[in-house]
Amino acid sequence: MNTTLTILSIWVLGASGIQLGTLWIMKLSILPLLNTLPYSRYVNTSQLIDMHVFHPIAVWSGVIAGSLGVVAAFVTSSTAATVFFLVGSFGMLGVGLTSEGVNRPIWRQIEKWPVDTVEDENWAGKRHIWHLAHVVRTYFAIVAVVAYIGACLAI
Repeated sequence: MNTTLTILSIWVLGASGIQLGTLWIMKLSILPLLNTLPYSRYVNTSQLIDMHVFHPIAVWSGVIAGSLGVVAAFVTSSTAATVFFLVGSFGMLGVGLTSEGVNRPIWRQIEKWPVDTVEDENWAGKRHIWHLAHVVRTYFAIVAVVAYIGACLAI
């Protein structure tokens, strides 16, 4: 394995692993907590979580990792590693599209919901959609990490 491929492999595996770890913690601890709260506490708690720093870091880390995975697919001489790198990049693309297409827009709406208002009839539905999208993006992250591990082993 050459130095460029080593660096690319470490980057995509590390970035996708961090992404998965973050999403997994949310899936196992933060979301179950939030989903037990009544409307006013759910909104208040969600609004206290400042995602304006995390979202750009997560998005750009995922974009860079996915892009570098594609580059690694073309740098390696192993056909199996090429397939694994591309599958891993597809997984990172899935994380990003789900996050930016579903989760983040709903989160931005929650940030503007009034805490003292009687719950909106649509809030439970939006919360459910957000939760399902989070599960989907978590599974995409699992695919990415497993594929990038496979790529590293196949080199």
